[in-house]
This record gives sequence, C-alpha cells and structure tokens, in this order.
Amino acid sequence: MTGFRVLKGGILTLIQDIGRLGYQHLGVSRGGPLDAQSAYWANRLLDNEPSAAVLEITAGGFEVEAQSQTMVAVTGGDLNLTINGEPQAPWRSFWVRQGDRLKFGTPRYGFRAYLAVSGGFQTEPVLGSRATVARDKLGGVNGHGEAVREGDYLPCKHLTSEGIARQIPQRYLPQISQQITLHLIPGYQQHEFSKGTWQQLWNQEFKLDHQSNRQGARLQGKALPVPAGEFLSEGVSYGAVQVPPNGQPIIMLDDRQSLGGYPKLGNILPLDGFKLAQCAPGAVIRFQPIHLAAAQQQMRRYLRFFGL
Repeated sequence: MTGFRVLKGGILTLIQDIGRLGYQHLGVSRGGPLDAQSAYWANRLLDNEPSAAVLEITAGGFEVEAQSQTMVAVTGGDLNLTINGEPQAPWRSFWVRQGDRLKFGTPRYGFRAYLAVSGGFQTEPVLGSRATVARDKLGGVNGHGEAVREGDYLPCKHLTSEGIARQIPQRYLPQISQQITLHLIPGYQQHEFSKGTWQQLWNQEFKLDHQSNRQGARLQGKALPVPAGEFLSEGVSYGAVQVPPNGQPIIMLDDRQSLGGYPKLGNILPLDGFKLAQCAPGAVIRFQPIHLAAAQQQMRRYLRFFGL
C-alpha cells in the first residue's frame, strides 16, 4: 500500500471531497471543503477531477511522512509548510519522495490549507463520498466521520515518474484577509425584519465567534432585533443567515443540519463563504447587499471555470 503516514493529526484535519450529494432529504449533510475554491485549485494543479479527495488542514499542527513518491499540491491559507525542514510556498505543486516529511505549522495568513495528491486520497467512500462529516459519523479515514489522527494511513497512488511542477498565476490568487465583506441576497423572509434591522445590519461590524465550526459561522455584535412569532422548520441551504433569539447571526455552512426554524435574512454569495472559511476567530465581518442576478452571474462563471 502506498500513501502517507500521519505523524501528527493537527488541530483539525479532515478528508474532504465534493461532498455527499442527494441525501439531504434523509437528513444527511453534504460536507465538503469549507474553502471549495482552494480545494478545486489544488486538484487542478495536479490534473485531478474536481471531486478528488483532499485534506482540509485547519489552523496547522499537521505532519505526515510520505511512504511513496507522488505529486502533491497545497493551496488555501499559508500554514508555514515545510518539507524536511525547508519552507515551501502554497499555491503550487511539487514532487515528494518516500521518507519526505511534510509539516504544517501555525498560520502565517489564512486559517485552512488544502493538501491534494495525484489521483486524490483513496479512502473508502461512504454513500458515494469520502467527505468527513462528524455530526453524521460518515466519511474520513475509517468511514465513521473522525478527524485524521496520529498513526492513520492515508492511501494514494504511487507515481513512477515526476510530474511537472506548477503554480497558480498571481492574478488568480484569492485575497485572504481577516476583514471581509459578505454579499447577502435577501431571502423571502426579508420583510419579517424591520427597516431598522436592515439598516443596522448594513452599517455594523461583527466578529467571528470562537464557537464557530463547520456547521455554522457564529457572529458577535450588537444584537439584531428578532421578528416576533413562530417560524416553521424548513430546509436550510448553504450560506443561509439565521437570526436566533439572541440576535447574533449564524451563517450555515457545509456540515449544517438539513432543517431549521429560525428566521433568515437571506443567503450569502457562496464565493464569499470561501473567504469566510479563511477567517480565524475574531475576524471582522460586514454585510453588503447583492442582487440575485449579479450573484448568479458570478456563480455561473465560477462553476464553468472549474467544470462543475
């Protein structure tokens, strides 16, 4: 068997692919990389399919040893990657040999890095996907939704010859920052919120709460007034901005539950969700409105670019 032996599991390292599609009606979360754009770039550097499984490394502390030779690519935040102690820049691919050690330290910028290998990590699919979703106990190394841990083995293909090293052109590199603006598409419940609430939303800053996770990004700021009355539970989409009774918005992410009953302001532009994935707790977040047509145009361009 060929692959990588895990020396340190890091703060949170997960196997992710395009996600578990077609099961949300059964209460199964999709999963997938929080910064999907970075994950797709990592696979593109290696000529992998967009659905190839990668590692999502959150906040660093991860270390592996290659047990074979292959091409790898690293994108996303700069988590101070070294190979055999030598610093390596992200957003490029490179060759690793048997015995090479890859170590991710603390973030220099960004919060999540993505490590891809030629052909993708070859763990066993569960319900058609290798994506790790802890709340559903699905995917990952052993199929039970667990994070990567010390002693795990990450199988991948062995390459007989070195591939061509590539890097992402500068013009395509995303702007990773700890001060971001999220474009919001107001939803059908928008009129449940007062004009004053909307003015407050557009004009104030929020901070990303340390209790945020892959299910939802929790924001902290001056509490928004919450609409009175009961709301029926309904399907929850990626990027939905819920306002619970405490008035602190929650942005629903890839591991969200399938149903929710809190009132919703609308949905953020998914491309902005990728920026959000690179934010550490304490990051400053603002909202700005965007028309549905403009959001659709941006998403069509993104989906065409990556062949999704």
